[in-house]
Amino acid sequence: MSHCTFTFSANTGGALALGPFRVWYDALHQEKLPGFSTLSPALLAEMERNPAFAAPDVIFHSHCHADHFSRSLLAAARQRWPQAEIFLPEKVFPDQVPLEGTAMSASVGELTLHFHRLPHESTQYIHVPHYGCLLEWQGYRVLLTGDCTVGCSALAELTGGKSVDLALLDFPWLTLPRGREAIADLIRPRHLLIGHLSFPEDDRWGYRLAAQRALGKLPAVADIRLLLEPFQTESFD
Repeated sequence: MSHCTFTFSANTGGALALGPFRVWYDALHQEKLPGFSTLSPALLAEMERNPAFAAPDVIFHSHCHADHFSRSLLAAARQRWPQAEIFLPEKVFPDQVPLEGTAMSASVGELTLHFHRLPHESTQYIHVPHYGCLLEWQGYRVLLTGDCTVGCSALAELTGGKSVDLALLDFPWLTLPRGREAIADLIRPRHLLIGHLSFPEDDRWGYRLAAQRALGKLPAVADIRLLLEPFQTESFD
């Protein structure tokens, strides 16, 4: 039986089912940006019908860039799913407490969430509030890294220096040598999901092909999967 599944929405986001808990991660965004894919009206309608996106226990956004976050979509989700715990790195709603400080933890039932502030890739975004999250349920550990700097050593503080069962990373971690080195030496995942890849019609720089060609360059991880199509679902033991 699978310990968890991940159903992709677009860009990096999706719905993670970990045991009985459902976590939406960077799942809600709709602003079209060059070279990036987002939720079109048709995909949003399909998302509302998809059982993987029903009744979230947690909604977490690593940061509030438009390719990861939509205030209006989150506001609608809060109305539809008022039981969901919301974790954001910025204060967006008057009744919401933002993530703050270097590290903090929270629990939703038996699900534990460890948050750690991580630097966003590129120095131009150094001041953007940005958090990674380590989810733990019955010893199963899932690492969500947002757009953190490739090879970021601060991830060791979030993981406690221990390996993880599943890591979700942006594609440069796979295509760049320093990213592959950090995966093998720092994160050591049993399963690896690679995102931030555009749908074919938006892939103006050929990142999909680059990621596919890099799959064989990381022998330290036996199970590597690319997030390529909307509502793609992957299961993990």
